[in-house]
Amino acid sequence: MRKFILLALMAVMLLAVPSAFSDAEGGDTSVLLDLGNGTTYWYEHSGPGDCAALTAAASEKNGLKAEIAGSSLVSLCGLSACHVGDQGCGWVFYTWAGEAWKASEPSSYTGGHFAWGFYPDVSITPAETPDNKVAWVMHRGDSSSSGRSDSHGTKAAVAPMEWYRTYTTGFVDSSIITAGNYLYHTTGGMYGASGTDRNPWVYCVDRFTGKPVWEFMMTYGQGYEVTSPVVVGDMLVVTATNWNVYCFDRFDGTLLHKLALEQKYPFGGNGDILWKGRTFFTGGTTPVYDSGALYFGTADGHVLAYSVTREKGFHKLWDYDPPATFSDGTYTGTKGCFYFHAPVISEADGKRMLFIGSYEGYLHALDSRTGKAVWVQRVIDLGKGNTPHPGTPGSAASVSATQDGRLIVECTDGGLSPQDGYVVCIDMKTGRGPGGSDCHWKLEVMCGGPVVTANGFYAYVGASANGQSEMEKADGSKIRVTGSICMFDLDGKVVWASRDYQLIKAALTLADGVLYANDYSSGRFYPSGGGVTAVSAVDGSEIWRLKLSPFSADSYSMVAATVIDGKIYVGNDYGAIYCISETAGPAYGDDGEIVLKNGLYHWSWVLLALLALLGVAFLKRFY
Repeated sequence: MRKFILLALMAVMLLAVPSAFSDAEGGDTSVLLDLGNGTTYWYEHSGPGDCAALTAAASEKNGLKAEIAGSSLVSLCGLSACHVGDQGCGWVFYTWAGEAWKASEPSSYTGGHFAWGFYPDVSITPAETPDNKVAWVMHRGDSSSSGRSDSHGTKAAVAPMEWYRTYTTGFVDSSIITAGNYLYHTTGGMYGASGTDRNPWVYCVDRFTGKPVWEFMMTYGQGYEVTSPVVVGDMLVVTATNWNVYCFDRFDGTLLHKLALEQKYPFGGNGDILWKGRTFFTGGTTPVYDSGALYFGTADGHVLAYSVTREKGFHKLWDYDPPATFSDGTYTGTKGCFYFHAPVISEADGKRMLFIGSYEGYLHALDSRTGKAVWVQRVIDLGKGNTPHPGTPGSAASVSATQDGRLIVECTDGGLSPQDGYVVCIDMKTGRGPGGSDCHWKLEVMCGGPVVTANGFYAYVGASANGQSEMEKADGSKIRVTGSICMFDLDGKVVWASRDYQLIKAALTLADGVLYANDYSSGRFYPSGGGVTAVSAVDGSEIWRLKLSPFSADSYSMVAATVIDGKIYVGNDYGAIYCISETAGPAYGDDGEIVLKNGLYHWSWVLLALLALLGVAFLKRFY
């Protein structure tokens, strides 16, 4: 009898252990549709099904137009087999091998999780997996810089925040990129330091604990780093101000390849750069990945497309070099410095287009497949009226695409903290407004990176030095420009405005009906500045506001929030990254560990421990 009771107790204990088998073995199937540009769609199915039927169901469930031939996916969301330069790209079929995606033939599918990915090579696999169904693989999430997360944040953030990690290697000005259990970012090196202390770094960190996974020291460039990494399959690509482009194994930090970019500034006979705009010497901009190509601008005025694979490294697909002519003492080209701002990829009349603005005030619209200019339009030319930077035209800064074929372009005086500028809305196909006019509409306000939806857009709006003091609302009334987060309709009319906040330079992030904003100023200005704020996307009401701590007097921030699985990640010039969630962590100055509600912290393990104690007690009592 005693032996029977003991065996029964052991059986119960074994039942309490979490299963190591995949969901697929229980009859459930996850289908991933990965557009290869940061945009993904998941579909969950119970029971058996063939590849074609499940692909069709996944497309229909997500409201996507798909073309399927036999068991193969031919086209999805207008994406079908294509070439960027001399590289082909198409739909690759993957099955889940328990720990990683494996390219295979759809005709051989017999069951389990599978994925379709729009990639140029079978060695490049989706970053999202059945175990981690959300990622943030590039600046603002995708190649269109949408700033929209398919995941969720939290409406009940607590302090102290879950964890923070500080560095002695400079400012954190890159976006926080996440894939799987890891997050990636750079630091800019200690400003004004000498020797290796001034060198910038790349970091990989466990996103649940903040503990380091790997790190890499780059060579010195300009003393600061403001571009963001991009995840491509199992690789991480980083552009740097030393004019190198690095490719790492994103899991262990092995440097796989390094591309040295050429510098080709248009110098005149007297040694001066020909263009009139501000000039930086910072290498590549933040890159984006789309249709199997890395796209980025360079500080010497080029726009480049490269392929990258683990085996072959970087290969140039095309090089767009705008004209730069100097005649009779006058510069007449459209070439200018590309700095910081990532290109934006969007679809216009079935053509995959790339948009990027320069510090010469021009917005360039290119065919992303060939690198040929479709149109080039000067959207700002302040000239002598540019008080902060006299004689320079200003910058065509952030660009956002609307679903109805227009572009919202932020134009500034070109300063790090611009004082003058405006926002214009132009046609994606022409760079103009209706009937050849300059624009659809114009707001003479300062505007941060917007989040665009089907019904309008959200942005932080402040006063411009020479701009308007009031904005028109959708109901016909007026509202003062005071420094608030606003929702606009697609005609540039204000729908609602939040309460006032100090300057917010970082772009907004939208997740599950909540907008997340990161103040530019440091924590010493809290509560008016120095915090991260969650705002309702419905009416602009504040849900919560949390001070970033630790901080310094000048720990400014330009880092947009990354929102994944109930956690919000940000960084700033304190040289720190922060994780905000519903889990309280250590207070500033507390070096103690925190208990996380993930990993081995699971109810089944608690139950197992209790049963084990009962087992010991039983043995002591009866044996």
